[in-house]
Amino acid sequence: MTDTALDALAAHAGIFDRYRDLAAVEHVASADTKRALLAAMGLDADHPGETLGHLQAEAAVRSLPAAVVVRAGEPADLRIQGWDVEWRLAPDPRTAERLHGGRSQEGVIALPALAVGLHVLIVQERQTLVVAAPDAAPDLAARGLAAPRWGVTTALYGLRSDENLGIGTYRDLGAAAEALGRQGVDFLGINPVHALGAASGTISPYSPTHRGFLNTSHIAPLDDAEEGADLRARQQIDYAGGRHALDRLLREQHRRMDTVAAEDFRAFRARSGAALQDFATFEALSLVHGADWRAWPETLKHPTASAVLRFAAENEREVEYHAYLQWLADSQLASAQRSARSAGMALGLYVDLAIGVRPDGAEVWGEPNSFARGVSLGTPPDQFNAKGQVWGLAPISPLGLQNDLFRPFVDAMRAVVGHAGLARIDHVLGFMRCFWVPEDGTPGAYVRYPTDLLLALTKVEAFHAGCIIIGEDLGVLPEGLRDRLAESRLYGCSVAQFERDPDGDLTDPSEYRTATLASFSTHDTPTVRGFWQGWEIERQQAFGQLDAEAAAGARQRRDWDRRRLHWLVDGAADEPPQDLDAAHVARLHAALGDGASDLIAVQLDDVFARLEQPNFPGTVDEYPNWRLKCPVAIGDLEEVPALEPVRRSVENRRARDR
Repeated sequence: MTDTALDALAAHAGIFDRYRDLAAVEHVASADTKRALLAAMGLDADHPGETLGHLQAEAAVRSLPAAVVVRAGEPADLRIQGWDVEWRLAPDPRTAERLHGGRSQEGVIALPALAVGLHVLIVQERQTLVVAAPDAAPDLAARGLAAPRWGVTTALYGLRSDENLGIGTYRDLGAAAEALGRQGVDFLGINPVHALGAASGTISPYSPTHRGFLNTSHIAPLDDAEEGADLRARQQIDYAGGRHALDRLLREQHRRMDTVAAEDFRAFRARSGAALQDFATFEALSLVHGADWRAWPETLKHPTASAVLRFAAENEREVEYHAYLQWLADSQLASAQRSARSAGMALGLYVDLAIGVRPDGAEVWGEPNSFARGVSLGTPPDQFNAKGQVWGLAPISPLGLQNDLFRPFVDAMRAVVGHAGLARIDHVLGFMRCFWVPEDGTPGAYVRYPTDLLLALTKVEAFHAGCIIIGEDLGVLPEGLRDRLAESRLYGCSVAQFERDPDGDLTDPSEYRTATLASFSTHDTPTVRGFWQGWEIERQQAFGQLDAEAAAGARQRRDWDRRRLHWLVDGAADEPPQDLDAAHVARLHAALGDGASDLIAVQLDDVFARLEQPNFPGTVDEYPNWRLKCPVAIGDLEEVPALEPVRRSVENRRARDR
């Protein structure tokens, strides 16, 4: 075996030969790294020359690639291998297109002008996904909305009410949206609400079992549980207790479902098709055999296996129950969006698409060829963690995704934008490259992804949902990414803690990029008060993420940041206060509203000047990640004086720009 052959195979598979981290240090992918990543893709790295030859031969016999992008509304000529062949085009069911077909002429298939959608072209029994994409995703102007617009973000799980079981519900979400909408708020943002798994103890919303289905822990039951008051009174969220009580109530609710509900449920199940059946079967199987399908009997490791089909038939009522939960979750999330819009929110819900899924979960089980094995998504050293991160999430394999006609990505995107006016794509850097970290300890490397195609698919789904898309463009940015996002009218992110000029000083919000969502903090960063006090620096040192020297340097920089913020917000050059109150925090957010960004988000924890942040990256048991409840109950959101300065600054700027 020669390194030349290995290098050629790795390059063909999209593995980057080298990369630079946040400190501009260059890292070269070793032969061991390349072998590990190739193996994760299911490629034989021990015989790279033969493997590459096989891949090239496979490509040669295809008439067309697995997917092509055309401009919606315009005819397109596709050059194929084969002088005179028959073809037929199955239209996207969401369009009014008819079935097209014919024969190629002189090696060209002449496609008619196609409506925006995902069409399937069949040539010589091989399928190609034809993505008829609009030029851009919807933006504020396309939605008929003048900029800027502003909103509040919060943790759905932490919403407090007199009705839930200690975990925020979709009904709570609708009530919070109504309360905030009446105060001029344009959107309410939440963490991902992907399914986490019936048998899993996972609580992180960014570690889902499946991104095409919803988290059933947020369902609001019809009846109260006896233990509800106790669960609501606890200082931190008791996920196990809340889920147990909810499951008992919902099983009884399912048992006595009335005729009208049963009819609606059947219609939902028919629309959702095989994907819902597979997911519900997985959930039922997991309660018998454990949360990790990789430890199940071999006969149950694929959704179409005869033993799986037999289990579903023998446990039909249990499988139906898990499908029923998805219907309830979908119905209640849709109702929350209607409540938001009815209360005057211009956009309504702002939701989140996680970057990946757990390797032990339903999505990997259902689409095993679409995911890489033996590696995790992560990052090299960046703003969030100086040592880099390993997230324990299975990367989508670019090669496997092609074979599945990109269905897992489309299904996840479609599920997210369906009940929202805004949607955030977590770690949108993954549209260009993702950092894969082998589980065996071998250093990681970047893998290339089909940027044009992923952007085209995003624009199609955003168009059909009328949803504005925000890409989380933070971290170590690939060259040209932000330009590509801007061309497609995807908004970026301007997080005040990270926005700095060439000298390293915090940037004046008036200098932010226009097409961004500006915020001071995120769920992974210090709150405003936490940042001001250097609260997270003390914990980073205590958790071993910073040594004493690095922590001292961080405190010194933070002292300068505090002075800079004091000057930017209050125009004052005197000694800044040691702590902040809600009024000072409100003035800081009003400065964001006066800035250049088209969208402004205020975290609810910051509105009430909370010190602790929702999640502390790089920790598991050291910090109560995802367990903190909101600082106030939903009833206290009816009138929030701290929001008034933000509303005023946004509306004044909008009036000036008319």
